[in-house]
Amino acid sequence: MKTSYLFPHRFKAVSGLVFLVSLVLLVVLYTAIGDALQINAKVFALVTDIDVATDNFIFGDIKYFTWVTNSITDEICMLFVLVSGIVFAFSKEKHEDEMVQSIRLNSLAWATIANYSILLLCYLFVYGFPFTNVLMAAMFSQLIIFILLFRYKMYRFYTLQDEE
Repeated sequence: MKTSYLFPHRFKAVSGLVFLVSLVLLVVLYTAIGDALQINAKVFALVTDIDVATDNFIFGDIKYFTWVTNSITDEICMLFVLVSGIVFAFSKEKHEDEMVQSIRLNSLAWATIANYSILLLCYLFVYGFPFTNVLMAAMFSQLIIFILLFRYKMYRFYTLQDEE
């Protein structure tokens, strides 16, 4: 019995477009002009260090299971980046065969090695609060590395196949 955990090919184009747009928006959000794009809303927080009465950060005092007013723009962008990236990365190719599966597995292995190598270097050389940005980037960096490697290897595979 052959089991495939890949999404149908018809999702690839739409998810790729959403992934690209949301990734660019996420990068813009973390630059200086990103402050203009903030959407504030009252959200439920499992754990927070924001004072419920003033909506300001409080140091040392942690609140559990409470409502806070917070910018949800980065959460929305991250949601779109992760979901669309996973669907794009793991959608079937138009002609899915054993060679494509082999390229996919090889790309996934190398993306994992590269991502954890970068994370290890950051762990050794980035300290303090900026390390939280490293951890946030680590959430989707393996996905980006995998997509880039897989697309490059598929391009090379199809290019070499056309030359023969």
